[in-house]
Amino acid sequence: MKKRDSGYVIDTSYPVFFYKEMQPLWLKSVVNFLGFKTPNIEKNFSYLELACATGINLIVCAINNPNGYFVGIDFNKEHIDKAKKYANLIGLKNIEFIHSDFATFLAINDKKFDFIVNHGTFSWITPIHQKNILDIVSKSLNDLGIFYLHYMCYPGSGSLLPIQKLLNLVDQHNSNSSIDSIEIGKKLFFDLNESGAFVNNHKIDSIIKTFENNNSYLAHEFLTDYWKPLYSVDVHNMVFQTTKTTYLGSANPCENIDNISIPSKMQDIIKNTKSPALKEYLKDLARDTKQRVDIFQKNPQMFQNEEHISTINQIRFKLLPNSPKSGDVNFKTPIGDIKAPKEIISPMLESLAKKDMSFEELLNLNSFKNNPILLIETIFLLMNSNFLHPISNNAKFVDLNLVKKFNDEMGKYSIKLKLFSDCGTAI
Repeated sequence: MKKRDSGYVIDTSYPVFFYKEMQPLWLKSVVNFLGFKTPNIEKNFSYLELACATGINLIVCAINNPNGYFVGIDFNKEHIDKAKKYANLIGLKNIEFIHSDFATFLAINDKKFDFIVNHGTFSWITPIHQKNILDIVSKSLNDLGIFYLHYMCYPGSGSLLPIQKLLNLVDQHNSNSSIDSIEIGKKLFFDLNESGAFVNNHKIDSIIKTFENNNSYLAHEFLTDYWKPLYSVDVHNMVFQTTKTTYLGSANPCENIDNISIPSKMQDIIKNTKSPALKEYLKDLARDTKQRVDIFQKNPQMFQNEEHISTINQIRFKLLPNSPKSGDVNFKTPIGDIKAPKEIISPMLESLAKKDMSFEELLNLNSFKNNPILLIETIFLLMNSNFLHPISNNAKFVDLNLVKKFNDEMGKYSIKLKLFSDCGTAI
């Protein structure tokens, strides 16, 4: 079997992963908090995933948003065949999977989309394919449309460069499968590590942890011939030049507030930096950012102040099943642990444990009165930790038979993922 197509792994399927940040409700909520209007996902809307793999993220979207139409493309026929199989077994009608590369889809597609997302591809493919992705966005994204882009970046991914080169070279000299190359490469890596080869690599423990992932994931992660971390400022410039979309912020909401994502000693330096591009790069340095999940928008429209307040006040939140129900909470963040004191967060958790609450209702709690920024920071930390989630207004329209079929299919393949339609997501 052919191992590569345009330098990318095709002889093994990408394993099932779910990314909550790609879901329409999550993206809409984050963008609204940032102060911008979004497509109305309570009416008919359209959503395109470029490089959808086996389609799990898109299928979650389609079940939880029956008023949306979802299209996924991937150039790996095995991926698309599996995606179609899942969708057909579940009985989805508002989804379409297309076996196509980016260039072909760019040429044949005449549909417009309110959301275009791309995860786990951009920094693993050739510059030509990157340009094709951006050309699709330029041609096919509606006004106010959201473009979500995930990629590896500097400085955090720089430490992986020698490891990736090692695995890639092993693969080049192995005529067997990509999985076989990973097995050989892992053994060589651990032998080298025991011999002290990486003694000066201060991130070696996290690299060792990366090797705990299954071999299919590692093959897609490391064996491409075009593996290259990117500088976010270069990506932002590339995206704007081709698509004319505007960078709004991160799909990880915590990264949109410096107070909970930047070490305190660097906050003043960043605050006093005038250049937006330099400021963004300083944030990556401060966070030692490894991967980014950036949100761009076509012809963004900012809320007027009162409209923004009204929109945020109406967002309702639900505690997720694994959330603490009282007491203090210790949040793990890239800049270290952030402890939310019991007297501040416990009343919030106790109230949410009794009922779902809107932002406006949460703001009336004694802990947050006259301090909306503290409430926003707390909400973002809870969302990032998978403890809290915005509530979906589309939940009442979801077909529970489809939910059951999805959950049954995931259970059949021992995939630990269940739909949580109240929040338009899966957990």
